[in-house]
Amino acid sequence: MGTETIARIVSAYELTISCEKCGAQSQQTIGWIRLHRDMKCPGCDGVIVLNTSRMTGTIRSVERRLGDLQTQLTERIRKL
Repeated sequence: MGTETIARIVSAYELTISCEKCGAQSQQTIGWIRLHRDMKCPGCDGVIVLNTSRMTGTIRSVERRLGDLQTQLTERIRKL
């Protein structure tokens, strides 16, 4: 499994976006989130800002966890 594959998996990974105003939730992929600064809330039509430090931290966490998984799988395969 190469890094390009991990990058595609990260890009396709869906996060739940919650509106702080009304609590409505929607799912968006990390790839989509990276391309957009904000989005309209599906519940109240308010603006949800996407490029926040919390969102960036969540994306980095997903990248880190998938990278760790890749490392673990590579090590196990090498031991076989």
